Amino acid sequence: MLMHMAEFGAILVAAIVGAGVIIALLQSKKVHVNQPESTFDARDEAGTVFLFCGDNLIDSTGDAWAMVNHGTNNLSDLDTMVTRLSKAFPDLKDKLADLTAPEFRIASRSDPTVFLEAKRSSDRLRVTLNSAESHADACATHQLSQDARNAHEDLMHDITVHSPQLVWHEDRDGGLLWANNAYASLRRQLDMTVPFDHAGIGPTTGAHRVAVKQPHDAKDRWFDITTVEHAGGLLHFATDTTESVRAESAKKEFIGTLGRTFAELSIGLAIFDKHRLLTLFNPAFLDMTNLPFDFLSNSPAIDTVLDRLRELRMMPEPKDYVSWREQFTALESGAKDGTYSKNWTLADGQTYRVTGRPYPDGAFALLFEDISAEVSLTRRFRLDIETGQAVLDTLSDAIAVFSSAGTLVMSNRAYAALWSHRPEHVLEHRILSSEMKTWQDHCIPSPIWNDMRDFIQQLGARQPWADSALLDDGRHLDCYANPIAGGMTMVRFAISLPKRPEIRKLMLPDPAIQAMKR
Repeated sequence: MLMHMAEFGAILVAAIVGAGVIIALLQSKKVHVNQPESTFDARDEAGTVFLFCGDNLIDSTGDAWAMVNHGTNNLSDLDTMVTRLSKAFPDLKDKLADLTAPEFRIASRSDPTVFLEAKRSSDRLRVTLNSAESHADACATHQLSQDARNAHEDLMHDITVHSPQLVWHEDRDGGLLWANNAYASLRRQLDMTVPFDHAGIGPTTGAHRVAVKQPHDAKDRWFDITTVEHAGGLLHFATDTTESVRAESAKKEFIGTLGRTFAELSIGLAIFDKHRLLTLFNPAFLDMTNLPFDFLSNSPAIDTVLDRLRELRMMPEPKDYVSWREQFTALESGAKDGTYSKNWTLADGQTYRVTGRPYPDGAFALLFEDISAEVSLTRRFRLDIETGQAVLDTLSDAIAVFSSAGTLVMSNRAYAALWSHRPEHVLEHRILSSEMKTWQDHCIPSPIWNDMRDFIQQLGARQPWADSALLDDGRHLDCYANPIAGGMTMVRFAISLPKRPEIRKLMLPDPAIQAMKR
């Protein structure tokens, strides 16, 4: 029996000694959760101590760690400490910014017995908060920490209460527990006890867009609401997005109006954004290019669209692929600066006028206009002119047509031969005064030229005019002037033979006179 009692006593003593050792070890070193391995012994430190590596707190005493650990998440550990102590030590931030001072000491503005010491070594910074009176050290440190927490809580409260964003707290049944000023102001404006329908917001967290009916306005007010769980209830944050929603609605209506307008255009329209992707096209573009709707609705790039047009033979075919790619580049760059405008003559005889129009944001539009009828009419008109010119050239009489302003419109080869004009001068711009001088230089002086000039320049209704003159070589020249459409005048010169044989003989060219002229 005594043996068993002795063994039990030994075990009890060993247990007590082991527990004492463990307690002593735990008290010898204060280890904080989520802190790195300690770099100094807290037993040798007096007051509140912070040890930073850069902006990160790597070791501290317990009260120092509590002060930083309750800081703002978006601030670094060093900034959090400065914010906490800025009321008692307003110069702390500037002192820490001065890297030329390896250590400094400053006193508290509110309590001169409390001071702060900072020592810098390489990338390490040690900040010690202490008091000249040892018994007041803990109280001073606690008071500073509590003041910092109270200031932070007051700041958060003021931000929440005075925030323009609506903030309110509800229980799970929709009962209002707390609300800020913006929420209360909205409730007064709408004259509603509960501006937001709890069923519309929903009992779950997340983002919602809610419409609120206004009592004196047919248009709704829109709010984006974000809900999070808090204290067994739901915390809501609402932002007024009425202007944004109305702007989006107006934009959609405007785009719809543009779409309906573009749909009525006979000109094909394709708009590409700054990334060269097709963003808008009208039905005329579909009809003119024969491109599938599914292909265009997928917003293809401009080079893809042009490649597909090439496959469908809806673009002029170049000689080789290199020049084809160069044409792509020229079209894109020309459309962006507004200089691209070309006629595309297709294999089936159609002709499109393609024009590029730039926009300030880097986008550009391509306009496709079917000018096949215009080109055909121009060709037909040109053919008619060429045909009329060819008919005039077959006549033996010299013919010239003058406009009402006295400009030579057209003439034939016989006219050029009679008045010694070179064939290449037929299309030159010539006027009546210069032509009449040529006529007078080749003829014997006669008063008929003044009469002819007056007739050509006469306005209103006219009767055909005729007279005769002699060329400088003695030939008889019959001159006719007939009014034609548009106030124009056709002048015709015909060389006639004399009726009497002796006069005809006298009219023959004299070789001696011709030799003297040479």
